[in-house]
Amino acid sequence: MINLFQAMQAFVKVADAGSFAQAAAHLGVSTSVVTRHVSSLEQHLGIRLFQRTTRKVVLTEAGAAYADGCRVLLAELEEVESRATTTSKEVAGDLRIVALGSFSLFRLTPLFAEYQAKFAHVNLRVTLTEKRVDLLEGGFDVGIVTEHMIRSESLVVRRLLNSHAVPVAAAAYLAQAGHPQTPADLARHRVIAAPLDTSPQSWVFSKGNGSDENISLDASFTVNSMIMQKQAALGAMGIALLPLEMVADELHAGTLVRILDDYAVLNGDVAVSLVYPSREFVPRKVREFIDLAVGYFK
Repeated sequence: MINLFQAMQAFVKVADAGSFAQAAAHLGVSTSVVTRHVSSLEQHLGIRLFQRTTRKVVLTEAGAAYADGCRVLLAELEEVESRATTTSKEVAGDLRIVALGSFSLFRLTPLFAEYQAKFAHVNLRVTLTEKRVDLLEGGFDVGIVTEHMIRSESLVVRRLLNSHAVPVAAAAYLAQAGHPQTPADLARHRVIAAPLDTSPQSWVFSKGNGSDENISLDASFTVNSMIMQKQAALGAMGIALLPLEMVADELHAGTLVRILDDYAVLNGDVAVSLVYPSREFVPRKVREFIDLAVGYFK
């Protein structure tokens, strides 16, 4: 099958040079290759493009008209390729990011601000969600999500951080319901949690003595947002398991109180990852964001 693009290139070079040998030298191929391309093009079109003599090559009338059209097409193709290449190299345009909504409030804004300070011509288009997301189907360039939110298996996944989770409650709630002294005491308390399809159905506690305690949950309030879980805890609705970074200010202020602090929760940590579609041909605006995010969370 004829390679029409290569045949057109060879034909135009011969037309411009008036010589198969000179055209071949310019293209960096043998004269026989150029001759074969032009012959294939003539057979494809069913017309003669050149009048050949022992001393020169002259375009036929049909060949001259065809050469003009080929020059236009090749120039347009070069422009399209140039635009595509420039777009991949320039740090400009829209960068579409999907991020875990609960995580965004206390870690992402400084990252976004630093990125735009460096690349002022990039518009950040951020979508916040707590649900599972298909990066490709949603048209996103990059995601900052928990690993359970990833729907596609073809993505590159780079762990950014593992946020340690701690059980907390409002002082007002604890004054009314009492402080649990052991994990088993949670059975007598109201529990705030995520829906069962997005979180473990039990909390596993360890005291460091080698024995773990698995506590099944019967949550009195479930919601698929850690922000809302935090607000519910602040509203004295019960005990919530939340990332330490998310409640650090409230713990310092005393509006939330850490409970069972002699224990570690083994299965409550929030692993946040950076995900993107491919390691190859990544536009520079995406690559710069990836590099900045990885460095930011080190």
